[in-house]
Amino acid sequence: MSDEVLLRATDVVKSFQVRGGTLGQKKVSTAVNGVSLDILRGETLGIVGESGCGKSTLARCLVQLSAVSSGSIEFRGTTLTGLSRRQLRPYRHEMQLVFQDPYASLNPRRTVGDIVADPLRINKFGSSAQIEARVKQLFETVGLDPSYVRRYPHEFSGGQRQRIGIARSLGLNPSLVVADEPVSALDVSVQAQVLNLMADLQDEFQLTYLFIAHDLGVVRHVSDRVGVMYLGQLVELADADALYDEPLHPYTEALLSAVPQLNDGTEVRRERIVLSGDVPDPAERPSGCPFHPRCAYATEECRGSDPALVEIRPRRFVACHHPLNSSTSH
Repeated sequence: MSDEVLLRATDVVKSFQVRGGTLGQKKVSTAVNGVSLDILRGETLGIVGESGCGKSTLARCLVQLSAVSSGSIEFRGTTLTGLSRRQLRPYRHEMQLVFQDPYASLNPRRTVGDIVADPLRINKFGSSAQIEARVKQLFETVGLDPSYVRRYPHEFSGGQRQRIGIARSLGLNPSLVVADEPVSALDVSVQAQVLNLMADLQDEFQLTYLFIAHDLGVVRHVSDRVGVMYLGQLVELADADALYDEPLHPYTEALLSAVPQLNDGTEVRRERIVLSGDVPDPAERPSGCPFHPRCAYATEECRGSDPALVEIRPRRFVACHHPLNSSTSH
């Protein structure tokens, strides 16, 4: 991992109009609310949070599959927000996605070879023979027999299908791969195989990963840094070990308390924290800190103003008026 910034997001907001209420009035639901972050070349940045917190929407915005409502996204120093589809084309091959569900992300009516070849054909990789050779090479790279290229998705297991999805993402030699919960639909026994494959590919091809998941154990295993999202906002960002060993945001503390732990004496035992209430509706955001209705440490200051994400220690960012384990901790 280097200090070079590959992708930078600044105050990214993504809102949708939704219908709600008894009369079906239109409301604005903000899925991503002012997120700023850097992704460094060669690193794996993990993003965690409860379902519906905006992780996947943020990922789609970062790779320009979804236009942001406001804010900016830079890739290699070039601002991508506001560019037309034609202007974005030279950057598409550098940013690829691995989708969550390997059963839904592959067209059942097409051979897996054709599916992996599609990005190559669209980007005019070469002749038909060159594309066919590249597809077979990609199958070998992800640990699949090249002779499988003429088979259909239903002939493969979930783990094999995800390997095919990874092969498709690698075809154009990307710099950044966004993995949106890539192992959550797989059996536990298969998850480790796919994660190990991704780690090997990162080393071999100098890839940068944005790894999205709700399984904090998986994220710690694969990530260099971890960002925690709540209600569309980034509430904590830190090196993985530092965040897991000493969370500074009450929400992070609650998430980590739910991670199963081995009773082998190597980890500090965490008391289970059960949060009250539910995640608020993004269309009806609470005033002040978005987490304050569920936070045991909330004060009037928390109810009145939304804290910014600030660096309170080297490489430790937190959005909290009263961060834990600090000079202002409880």
